[in-house]
Amino acid sequence: MIKYIMSKKDNEKAFWGILLSAIVFGVGYYFLNYIATMEEPPLGHTIHILIGTTLMAVSGLGVVLIVKYLYDQRKRRKRKEHKRRKHKIVFLKNHKKENSTV
Repeated sequence: MIKYIMSKKDNEKAFWGILLSAIVFGVGYYFLNYIATMEEPPLGHTIHILIGTTLMAVSGLGVVLIVKYLYDQRKRRKRKEHKRRKHKIVFLKNHKKENSTV
């Protein structure tokens, strides 16, 4: 399982990162909407509100950064491919005329 998670493909890493962010968002949502609204939560309401809000914000930021990384990587790959095509070496064939008078 660890080898699958730590694979070298960026799309799989992004998938697992977004999945982890969704789980963290769910935990934050649970803290914010269920535990913080209890009548007498342990450690008080304020701590649970802060924890829930922080977890939800961090997971949202994580998803945005992962999507930005994938977009930038795709853009970088296209730019590299364009640069490679732009500087492609072309060999011209040397055509000799057989019946030339010069």
